[in-house]
This record gives sequence, C-alpha cells and structure tokens, in this order.
Amino acid sequence: MVLDWFNAGEAVLFAQEIVRAINRLFPPADQKGKPIPAKEYKKKFESLIARIRTFSLKHKLNIYKKAKLLNTIKWEMKDAGHEEVTINEFISFITPLL
Repeated sequence: MVLDWFNAGEAVLFAQEIVRAINRLFPPADQKGKPIPAKEYKKKFESLIARIRTFSLKHKLNIYKKAKLLNTIKWEMKDAGHEEVTINEFISFITPLL
C-alpha cells in the first residue's frame, strides 16, 4: 500500500499524452502550421480539460502524483519548445482541476 503511494507511472503517461495534445493545439513557435478554426479549437480545448478532470476523478492523486504529473507536463512542454510563460500559465490553469 505504501509503495502504491509513490507509483506515479500512470500520472506520467497521462502527462505525456496531455502534452502531445497541447502540442497539437498550441504548437511551439517554430512548429506553427495552418491555424485551427476557432470553433474546432474551442471544442478540442474543452475536450482536453474534460480529459484532465476525468483522469483526476478516476485516479485519486496524492501530492506526490500531482507533483509528478505537473512536473512531467512542464518539462515535456519545455522540451517541445514552448515558452516559459505559456508553460506556467497552463500549469496554473490545470492545477485546480487536479
């Protein structure tokens, strides 16, 4: 039971999945493609938020798992080339959802 407290594997995989979705919605400046129509963009972003909420409800995340998830998102976004401001805004936005 104690070892499960530190098992953040699912949280890390989910964070990587979220960053892939973020990269499609908000590509880093050097990877910009054709723009997504606003209506479709809004729908995809709402879907992303719903996925985060659903994951949070199904997986009771303790403080270690939340930190691991948010840290993975931060570093994956940084590695993808997102600006620090964008990363911090996204992290601030999703933290209350967890």
